[in-house]
Parts: sequence; C-alpha cells; structure tokens
Amino acid sequence: MRTPLTPFLGADVPDPAAASAALRLVYAVVFLAQVALAAAVGAALFAALPTPPRPNDWVAGVLIGFAALHLPLGAGLAWAASRSPGKGVALAGAITAAVLLSVPAWFLALAALSGQRTPFLLAGLALVAVGYGLGFALLPRFVRAATTPVEDAREKAFDADAAAVVR
Repeated sequence: MRTPLTPFLGADVPDPAAASAALRLVYAVVFLAQVALAAAVGAALFAALPTPPRPNDWVAGVLIGFAALHLPLGAGLAWAASRSPGKGVALAGAITAAVLLSVPAWFLALAALSGQRTPFLLAGLALVAVGYGLGFALLPRFVRAATTPVEDAREKAFDADAAAVVR
C-alpha cells in the first residue's frame, strides 16, 4: 500500500510535493488525534462527575488565557525546531507543531468539564481552530527543511565559519 509517507521516507532528499503531502498528513493526524484524545478524556471525566459543575468566569478566563498563551509558544518552538535541514528535522517539527498547537484543546476540554459558559467555550474552540491553521502556515518552513540536503547545509555552515575565522 502506497501512502503519502512512502515517497517522503524513501527518498534521501524528497521533492517538495512529496514532502508537503507527507508533512501535511502527519501534522493533521497528530493534531486531530490530540484533539480527539482531549475530547474523550473530558467526556469520560464529565460522565464521572457526581454533580453538575457551576460556571466561574474567572476560571474560564484563566483557561482561555493559558490556551491563547500556548499558540505563540507552540509556533515559536516549532519554528525553532525546523531551523536545521533534513527530513527528520522536518518530521519532528511537524509533530512538535501538532502537539504544541493542539494544547488549547485540552484547555477547552477542561473548560467544558468545569461547566463554563458558552461564550468561553466558543472562544476556546476558536483558539483550537487558530492553532490548526497556524500549524498549516508553518508547514512550508518544514517542507523547505525537508528538501534541503543535509550535507550541503553543513558544508555552507562550515564554509561560513571558516571564512569568519580567516577574517
């Protein structure tokens, strides 16, 4: 069976189309798996509650604030993870982005579990959607890292270091 990962993993330096298809698939699957896991854990815990929780605007604000804080943090760490060349780095960057940018789903599950009001839940859902889109906006950087030959990048870095020493 041929999947979008086959041409990506089979090539030393994948072409941009194969890298893009594989990294999009990996990002989407990991992100959506995290969201599904957060929803399942939240639903299981909600079913175990003895009494329905009461909403608290302070708690909801803190949850939404921390969810919003994770978006630039996740984007920055994923951006930094893709600075080196190579398909392994690109794959790790896509997985890192998916995991870190899906953190708002866990805060959304906690907000739903603690019985927060609908506007806060919608804000949390919007942050999950923004995280999903932000990860796809980072994917061209991962594709560039995947399609850069590792040896060429190391040689250029070595040449730049050697030129700096000579000066």
